[in-house]
Amino acid sequence: MLLIPYLLGILLLVFIPAALSFTIAFFKYDALSPPVWAGELNFILTYTDELFNLSMQNSLSLVILPVPLRVLGAFLLARLMQRKGRLISWLRASIYIPSIIPSVAYALAWLWILNPLFGPLNLILRAIGLAAPNWFSDPLSAKLALILMSLWQIGEGFLVSLAALQDTPPELEDAARIDGAASWHIFWRITLPLLAPILLLLSFRDAILALQESFTAILLTTNGGPYYATFTLPLFVYEQSFDLLSFGTASAALWAIYALTGLIILVLYVIAAQWNIGTTDDTFII
Repeated sequence: MLLIPYLLGILLLVFIPAALSFTIAFFKYDALSPPVWAGELNFILTYTDELFNLSMQNSLSLVILPVPLRVLGAFLLARLMQRKGRLISWLRASIYIPSIIPSVAYALAWLWILNPLFGPLNLILRAIGLAAPNWFSDPLSAKLALILMSLWQIGEGFLVSLAALQDTPPELEDAARIDGAASWHIFWRITLPLLAPILLLLSFRDAILALQESFTAILLTTNGGPYYATFTLPLFVYEQSFDLLSFGTASAALWAIYALTGLIILVLYVIAAQWNIGTTDDTFII
């Protein structure tokens, strides 16, 4: 009985909208006139659109590199913050705080930090004699700027990794030290394999977030530019639906995002299978 409100929420906010979007993908619909049956035309238009293919490439580029860096960074920071102390507590809080900042405020803050003229990062780079990039004004540096922004929001992964590390039986590391194992071998042979299911789960989560929840930051910082260098799939869906009023094409592109998300998860699952890691509930319990 207690789960009924949550099940109703999932039904009303997830399953029904997903079913409606899949239905609209087969119609020509502009929200101003009755829908007209279009069959597979919206999917064909989406697949043959050069802008759609470019947005898919940009989305993949903002997943392949940032996701491993985010997961690895969260894990290494959690490893460093295992010890106790008042200063450690403050450092843990400072790592987590960027994750709870609203997306709009976070994007505007980075828009100021990476300003090519008076941004503090460029001022520091010039002060030490390094070249200051144009960041959001250059196609290459714009992608690097988005990757840099994403690396600061690792608080949730940090907390999960820290909790997993604290639940790891200390007797295993103690026994390895007694047997003469070095710290690096303990980390590589004991700690990392024990936390591999958790890191895999974090990779699943970050891949999905990178595809679906990067819309606000990109819209406010680059708006898909310069020269469509940061134009991703969520921006394509937004442009098709609210700029061009082509909700059928937008729905078809939305399901392409779902398919791409599933493909990334499948690739991660295959990688996990090479490590002999399963994905059952029992496996993810350390």
